[in-house]
Amino acid sequence: MLDPKRLGFGIFTLFIVFVAFKILTPPSMEVALIDSPDGSKTARLRKFYYVSQPSYKIYYRETDKLVWECLLYLPSYTNTPHATATESIEWAPDSENLFFKINGTSIWSHAFE
Repeated sequence: MLDPKRLGFGIFTLFIVFVAFKILTPPSMEVALIDSPDGSKTARLRKFYYVSQPSYKIYYRETDKLVWECLLYLPSYTNTPHATATESIEWAPDSENLFFKINGTSIWSHAFE
């Protein structure tokens, strides 16, 4: 039989964990989610707001996998004012390179083996 005090404590603990998660998780936005041309990989670009300047994370996963792997964490990009920056990711036609672009200029790339 369930003890009401234990049940109440368990619910209270879950509530506290949920509140802490919401406080400690920064606001984020998914900018792009694209599949590679050969369909073997998927890449994701997310923008986070830890402070006033956005930071970027690029993730990828192979099509048959469930876990995303972080390829890049860029704390901030100060060469362009963030209000005018247009971020994107792009695959090379052979699906072997992934490019991170801001305002059409490639600032980072990753070569897959």
